[in-house]
Amino acid sequence: MGEHNGGRAALVVINFLVFAGTVALNQLSAFPQYAGGLFVVPEAHTTKYGLGVSTEGIFNTTVGNLSATYEIDVTPAGFVFLIWTVIYFWLLLAHLYALILLCRRNAVGPVYTTPPVLTTSFIVIYTLNLLANIAWLFLWDNQLIIYASAVLWFICLTNWIAFGLVHGSLYRHGPWMAQHAKVDLWMYRILWHNGLALYTVWSTIAALLNLGIALRYEARLEMQLIVYIVLGCLSGILVLYFILENTVLDRFVRYTITIYPVVVLAMAGIYIKQYQHSTLETGYFIIVLLGTSVFCLVARLGLVIVRAVKSPLYVNNKVGDDPVLSYAA
Repeated sequence: MGEHNGGRAALVVINFLVFAGTVALNQLSAFPQYAGGLFVVPEAHTTKYGLGVSTEGIFNTTVGNLSATYEIDVTPAGFVFLIWTVIYFWLLLAHLYALILLCRRNAVGPVYTTPPVLTTSFIVIYTLNLLANIAWLFLWDNQLIIYASAVLWFICLTNWIAFGLVHGSLYRHGPWMAQHAKVDLWMYRILWHNGLALYTVWSTIAALLNLGIALRYEARLEMQLIVYIVLGCLSGILVLYFILENTVLDRFVRYTITIYPVVVLAMAGIYIKQYQHSTLETGYFIIVLLGTSVFCLVARLGLVIVRAVKSPLYVNNKVGDDPVLSYAA
């Protein structure tokens, strides 16, 4: 029977605490006028502030205010940024599920180690990602645009690495889980795979927008060129990923479908905010990319349904009925 792995359990808990701190600071950045108040300690008729935090709080302004200050021709409408709430809520459910796994056992051992879907490398990369998320908040708040852009690209890169690690890990253990832990298999797919997909694709879009801001306000490039760079890169990533996920990567990402709704939302927000006042070239680019993202979404949903019926994963699963013996094998 498997034994507990104290190091990995500690990493799961630390990762959750870092995630909680990331969400808390992101919320404080949305309401900076209240950030300082959290550290207020009333004493008699005077008020003291702990940790050296001033009455104005730890943030100077909101992320949204700075986005409006450094607007470019592909900045989406404000409602699009509410996607952060969806991302963090989805990831919160994923983290709570990971904590629950620490308290469960199956026929082989502790569920979080048998099988070890959330690997040590995944947790470390993902934790570094969350710490970079916090660093970006302060860099952006202090209008250090180039540094903020660099950190956001680090967030994007570590997201894709974590995305690949957790998908590869689940695929390796998929045959055994399909036979002996089907509920957990789907919980990983729904919570971790699709939650990380939301976070990953939005961080990619945010990195491109931040790059556009840096090119406009630091490098002083022409706005039309920036539009081509941002939307061109997004188009390339979208089409490349669509091709890869429906061919060589299908067995890994078959049930990860939250990529395209994020792109559709972002492009819809750009269309609503920018199309009426855009140049002819920008307007065409926005419409074509919006249409392409909708097509990819519909096509992907159709392909997933068809393949789930006609060519289900692990159809040639040779895992035995005994969970202990089959896991050892």
